[in-house]
Amino acid sequence: MNVLKAIILGIVQGLTEFLPISSSGHLMIVESLLNFSGGGMFYNVLLHVASLLAVVIVFWKDVIRILKNPLGKEMRFIILATIPTVIIALVVNHFCDDFMLKTFVGFGFLISAIVIAITSILQKKKNVIALEMDNKKAFIIGVVQGLAVFPGISRSGSTICAGLVQKVEREESATFSFLISIPVILGGMCFELAKGIKHGFGNIQALPCILGFISAFIVALFAIKFMMKIVKKGNWWGFSVYLFMLSVFVLLNQFVFGWF
Repeated sequence: MNVLKAIILGIVQGLTEFLPISSSGHLMIVESLLNFSGGGMFYNVLLHVASLLAVVIVFWKDVIRILKNPLGKEMRFIILATIPTVIIALVVNHFCDDFMLKTFVGFGFLISAIVIAITSILQKKKNVIALEMDNKKAFIIGVVQGLAVFPGISRSGSTICAGLVQKVEREESATFSFLISIPVILGGMCFELAKGIKHGFGNIQALPCILGFISAFIVALFAIKFMMKIVKKGNWWGFSVYLFMLSVFVLLNQFVFGWF
């Protein structure tokens, strides 16, 4: 893996992991367009570490507060959201192969575009009373997060929308979405490590891995902060339009033209 490839994949991962546009879907497109075959197991683990570190740094106060009170309601909400996510992800990975998932990516972008558009319309309604997070809301958000295992369906976008549709306050919805990404990212790291231990990590090159990690980490920091500002303003239309156009492009490529 060369340096340029590592940096590009790092930027794409850091940017799309936390914006509501699907990191898995964009990585598939970038790898296909630029004829990349992925960065290998070790590099994938590093990207997960970079994403995790960015979330922990931005929300370090929340993380420390939750860790100091492991039996509190916030930890309970995170656990309730993580359980259905893990179950759904395991089922999908068991029954769906890579070809099926890649075929779905265009439809995933379209679903994300529709979800964000509907949420944006609902958010424009006046006199919407914000409600607190509870067990049921956290579980439903976890179910939605599990469905984001399909490429093209944004994890951050779908979980934030799930909170907003349930009338959870905007900033709380976004914060909860990023906090529940921590166990998901940790799970992804463990999954990649297990595959690496079983099949080998391949040829590990220090410089590409370091630069890819740094680029993913820095971009992820900006993406998280930018997303928090967007959620507070409630202006999501740009993401919806972008995802709709991207879905059309991908579907035309898959079923009509075969550009890449």
